Amino acid sequence: MNSCNILFTSVGRRVSLIRHFYRALKDLKLNGRIYGADASDKSPAFHITEKSFMVPRINHPDYIPSLLKICKQEHIKVLIPLIDTELYVLAKNRQQFSEIGTEAIISNQEVIHVGMYKTATHQFFKKNGVKAPELFSREDHEKIKENLPLIIKPNDGSASHMVFRVDTEQQFDFFAQYVPNAIIQQYIEGEEYTLDVFVDLSGKVRCVVPRLRIEVRAGEVSKGVIVKRDDLIQAGKTVCECLAGARGCITLQCICDRNGTIYMIEINPRFGGGVPLSIEAGADFPKWLLQLVMGEEIGDVADSYKDGLMMLRYDEAIFIAPQGS
Repeated sequence: MNSCNILFTSVGRRVSLIRHFYRALKDLKLNGRIYGADASDKSPAFHITEKSFMVPRINHPDYIPSLLKICKQEHIKVLIPLIDTELYVLAKNRQQFSEIGTEAIISNQEVIHVGMYKTATHQFFKKNGVKAPELFSREDHEKIKENLPLIIKPNDGSASHMVFRVDTEQQFDFFAQYVPNAIIQQYIEGEEYTLDVFVDLSGKVRCVVPRLRIEVRAGEVSKGVIVKRDDLIQAGKTVCECLAGARGCITLQCICDRNGTIYMIEINPRFGGGVPLSIEAGADFPKWLLQLVMGEEIGDVADSYKDGLMMLRYDEAIFIAPQGS
């Protein structure tokens, strides 16, 4: 039986995603174990893997050495990062993992840079002819006044943290100072979609799954539904085909206005928080990824999922008994 041990880094709350990988191992009849790593042992997903490791924080010099040690010790075949802030350092050190037989499922540094900084994302969209909200300079007072309402958010932000809509000049003056490293973006009214894109290990786009964000909590979708629209699928494919060096799951955010125009907003080169909805609909990203890592072909999977599946999320608790009890 083939062996495929998996390490998830910064496991946090990603219980549902990890359970889908357990299911993929079982479906493929792979002899694999799933491990977790996090800076906190109070993370829920830390307690659902077969073994988890406390590691230094991402900005600590021992972060990469600690992961390399785990990968070598536990014979890790696949490493999957789960949060934005660790992507760049892991991409930079990908070769070190490769040398010990671990495949880090991560895009290259250029793609990570494009996704990490909103100004770089905007420049990428503009260069490749992708429609996106306009950015404004805070010094251009007339344009700002004419284009209210606007969105103010950090250039390097994630998970919708510190994102504000401003409707008046007074609000603009306050939030432009309050938000660190702020950018000013055109406000687009419409429906917000996430596009889960599966890119194989050679960089080919294999599947795009659009899902409508009905309700969002703390930057992560809590209610959503699969919407199989050709224009959204093509938009996701176009963006990711321009992202040379993209690998694995790429999560795109876009808004569709009342005229049907699609505006691309963000690129997140990792598994999104709502990807379990796409997986349950039939786009089995975990299974496809493990098949590719194990040298198998996955065939044509572009139309593998069902339209209309809805996800309604709720909190679930993990209980940990005191030590020695």
